[in-house]
Amino acid sequence: MSNPLEYKVQDLFEAFVFMRRQGAAPDHALQELKRLRPLISTAEREQIAGLIRQWEMNEGLHHPPNPNAKISPPPPPKSSMPEPPTDDIACPQCGKSNPPHAGYCYACGTLLVKAGISQGTQQLIVEDEGLAGTTFGSLSNLILKVQGYDHDPIKLAMDDSKEMIMGRTAPDSVLVPDVDLTRYDGKDRGVSRVHATLRYRDNAITITDMGSVNHTYLNGERVYPQEVRVLRDGDELKLGRLVMRVVFEKQLRRIR
Repeated sequence: MSNPLEYKVQDLFEAFVFMRRQGAAPDHALQELKRLRPLISTAEREQIAGLIRQWEMNEGLHHPPNPNAKISPPPPPKSSMPEPPTDDIACPQCGKSNPPHAGYCYACGTLLVKAGISQGTQQLIVEDEGLAGTTFGSLSNLILKVQGYDHDPIKLAMDDSKEMIMGRTAPDSVLVPDVDLTRYDGKDRGVSRVHATLRYRDNAITITDMGSVNHTYLNGERVYPQEVRVLRDGDELKLGRLVMRVVFEKQLRRIR
């Protein structure tokens, strides 16, 4: 049976995870993938199989099949969504489409520039709207104030040298995340061992969910696996059920 929607490899993998998290058995979810896209190349099949094997090893045990569960059909693929309006701004860094008024790319934090023409002369105009709270200078610190732990905020000096892993430790794991949320009741609040990553680039802080079991939310909106979102001063960030407030602390350069 052909499907009018074009499910690509990542779409099919996300559809599999969507059904498994609802309680579908792996075989049932795989059969549904065949219905969504009956014709698939060998290379794509191997790619999907690798993604599924990795997910089952990391998260599958947390989602045992439930024969009584009512499985909703997977959402339509992102690749089938209509093209954005032509006046949207394409990010020069990651290619994501942004609204005309955007100042920063919502995905990677890159400063957006629009070209305008005035009296026959082309002028580059940097949009001001939407910039407030996103700029994170090299002399700033990132403060994460965990709900219920006001006396023990997390203070991070960010730089562009590496990503910082947010998660928790476990007795059977050798991994120690850069931002260890264990002491903030991370396990009982549903924080995964490797839950999300923080990165500083282009004067902005971004967060990416790493396929966590209980998801990541930014101001109440879910951050999907591998999706890159920009943090703003004052944002509410939630990892599982652990809620924290984002604060940009600006430092003053000492004058000698």
